[in-house]
Amino acid sequence: MRILWLSSLSLISHDEGGGSWQRAIAPHLLRSGRVTLGNVTVGPVSQTVREDYGGISQWIVPGVNNSNKNYLPSEAAIRDIVRVAEEFRPDIVHVWGTEFFWGLLTGRRILSYPSLLEIQGLKGPLSRVFTGGLSLKEILACIGIKEILRRHTILQGKKRFARWAYFENEIIAKHSNISTQSPWAEAWIRFINPSCNLFHTELVLRDAFYESEPWKPSEDFNIFTSAVAPAPFKGLHDAVRAVAILRDRIPSIKLRIAGGHQRKGIRQEGYIRWVNKMIRRYDLSKNVDWLGSLSEKEVAQELVGCAVALVPSYCETYCVAFAEAMQLGVPVVSSFTGGAAWLAKDEETALFYPAGDHVMCAHQLWRILTNPELARCLSGKGREIADGRNDPEKIVLNQIDIYRRVLHANKCT
Repeated sequence: MRILWLSSLSLISHDEGGGSWQRAIAPHLLRSGRVTLGNVTVGPVSQTVREDYGGISQWIVPGVNNSNKNYLPSEAAIRDIVRVAEEFRPDIVHVWGTEFFWGLLTGRRILSYPSLLEIQGLKGPLSRVFTGGLSLKEILACIGIKEILRRHTILQGKKRFARWAYFENEIIAKHSNISTQSPWAEAWIRFINPSCNLFHTELVLRDAFYESEPWKPSEDFNIFTSAVAPAPFKGLHDAVRAVAILRDRIPSIKLRIAGGHQRKGIRQEGYIRWVNKMIRRYDLSKNVDWLGSLSEKEVAQELVGCAVALVPSYCETYCVAFAEAMQLGVPVVSSFTGGAAWLAKDEETALFYPAGDHVMCAHQLWRILTNPELARCLSGKGREIADGRNDPEKIVLNQIDIYRRVLHANKCT
């Protein structure tokens, strides 16, 4: 089968974090010998260029990777995408996500091929919790020169997400074949498009999370968390507030935050600047470490060396960070929200708390940090579940079966 991916990232040799599941599954699909892959993405190029990688035909077209400003790429870019598809001759066009314009091309039949829409994140539901429970005073405190110049305050970000929901709904409504990874996402898809063919998928994780030694109890009181976006819906402020509660009881406690969020001067995001002020106000400077951007091996190393992993987000369609921690057997404390709520069972394979409830978050962290037997139990049972769920061979066979079912459905219409 010839499968053409439309995605928001280039398939490259080095780890860039975001979209890791696409880079992870691609070589497994190729090794199956049943799939020929092509990938079209956007990038900082003046004209369409071909940059094949690892047996994958790949094209990069000019465009802004932000559909809130540019709902469709230029007419020239669209012509190039159509030309690429005609050259590649796909059996299926696999659209990765509703966050960008790709699904408009297949939904509006600009690309008239059998298509599969893969749900990644849903901006409509996320817009409802975009502010992460911050008060108006706290939201205003996150505004600096950068936010004013770029017109990118938290409230404007919320508005952009809500505005994109109109196109997101159009993309979902116009696709007959849709893949999701959680019952939460499935509920939203059924609400928008009740008649679609809905497929369940799991995600292949990055190699380091299969190859690393599993977690063992740590003598240190390190809490590992990560955030792709420097935005309040990721809940970093709740993580800091929880650590502030625990610091007096555990003076050596550490919150170790992965993500390239610390920048100098005007380049600093207003929300992160406000979180830094909160850290100083709580006198937590010695208890919070900003780790910067980490490779997959560095993330795995941090996870196996921590006492507990924390997922404080207000909305997750799936949550790869949660799945990666479970794969390594790391005890997890997570907000009970969206797709994350379906990755584990409370009190058996993880501990949950209501999103935004930093007091309960602190309590759940305290239980793991002070109860080695509970930590070992969550670790063992969590890893057992993850080993079955994120098995690359099973996931690839399921993905190939989905492609076949999409082709069959198309022949029957």
